[in-house]
Amino acid sequence: MDLFDTGGYFSQKIPILAATRPLLKHAACAFATKHLQRVRRQADCSHNYSRSQTAIGEISQNFSHVDWSYKSVEHYDNAISLLLESVQLVDSQQEVYGEKGYPDEILATVAILSMYELMDAPGPEWKAHLSALPLLDNSSFELHNPTSSISNIQLTAAKRSIFWNFARQDFLSAFIGETRTRLDPGDVQLWRKVGIHVDENGILLQNKNLRDFRTNDAGRETLHSDDGVEVEEDMISNSMIWLLGKIVNFLAAGDGIYPGDFELPTARQQRFAIPQEELLGRWNLLQQELQTWYDSLPSTFAPCARTKLASQDTQDSPIDLPNFEKVWYSIPMCAATMQYYHMARIILLVNRPQESTAIKSSITARLWSYRMIQEEAQYHSREICGISLSNLPDAVRIHSLQPLFVAGQCLSETFERRAVLGILSSIQKDLGWATGYRMRKLEEEWNAG
Repeated sequence: MDLFDTGGYFSQKIPILAATRPLLKHAACAFATKHLQRVRRQADCSHNYSRSQTAIGEISQNFSHVDWSYKSVEHYDNAISLLLESVQLVDSQQEVYGEKGYPDEILATVAILSMYELMDAPGPEWKAHLSALPLLDNSSFELHNPTSSISNIQLTAAKRSIFWNFARQDFLSAFIGETRTRLDPGDVQLWRKVGIHVDENGILLQNKNLRDFRTNDAGRETLHSDDGVEVEEDMISNSMIWLLGKIVNFLAAGDGIYPGDFELPTARQQRFAIPQEELLGRWNLLQQELQTWYDSLPSTFAPCARTKLASQDTQDSPIDLPNFEKVWYSIPMCAATMQYYHMARIILLVNRPQESTAIKSSITARLWSYRMIQEEAQYHSREICGISLSNLPDAVRIHSLQPLFVAGQCLSETFERRAVLGILSSIQKDLGWATGYRMRKLEEEWNAG
């Protein structure tokens, strides 16, 4: 949960708070024991232990009598009960005293429980927790100082970390369910509060020359733009999630006049559509914003090495794999972010609106453009796979699930497809994180094609 948070709120602060706060304790224990149970089960089935499984196996030996599955459900039920009580108490106090917002403890608990559900294939329970997103409206971030302007409000590190955990899950929910995000990417005030640099129209601003390293008061090297503003890698990564939210909303809207038209049943959808030229204009804006983000990247987001890939690295048959190489990054967060970037590129490429058929264009030119789209999409797909093949930390592997799913849809060679399935399978086997639903979907699409 802290992969994109340089402050380490969930890994460093929550364990300390949980020692004296039952709500956080039960939520954290539910998450931890569920992970123990799932990884232990995968290890028992495979008899081939990964690093995570070896560490968990040592814990299990000391507590061999413990039913981790039961403990997980027990802690989860206790956390849900305490959460409902806490929310009701806060709501009643707000009615009496007119206070706004929810305490960090409640927001952090909902974030942890949402991750608890996401460990399985996404289902109604996970989406139910994400319905708590209204807790994260502007009122949750007010500093109870009505004279302060929005631009001067500074969020606490806790609320910022919690918000971005929700924002990532919100994007995943929208992408997997093919719906719009709950959080509105066009809410300029909200996104400025959480650190995204956007103009009045909600367009991403470019941070020029983010290649200047300086040492801050804590002795840590940070990035600075030309105007001297400190820029952390985590906020650059967060900007990518915000952009992906805009992209999935563009897809969910289709060519409907109103954003939610295509989420309605077919019989209730409007029969009028936006002209293709206008859709293409929207697509071009997203493409420009994505390029702006990429052009602003510091050197930490560039691969530090590329190495040749041996056939055994994919657990494939002993054949040459000329299309793959390992792509290495020195910072795990940057590796995960670049997988999301390549995913965003693919999604935009394959969903580029067609120009009007009234515009004269030869068949040759159109077919050439289709081939170029396919070649570029496959390039980004192989970059995603190359990053995943570079011995990534466990946290990055979990975040690579959706980029790998997108990459797999673009690859046509049998050995490439088997490699993608092998990577996805290893994530579930090593980490207990559900990937089977994406593997099955890929196989269905490949067989249908």
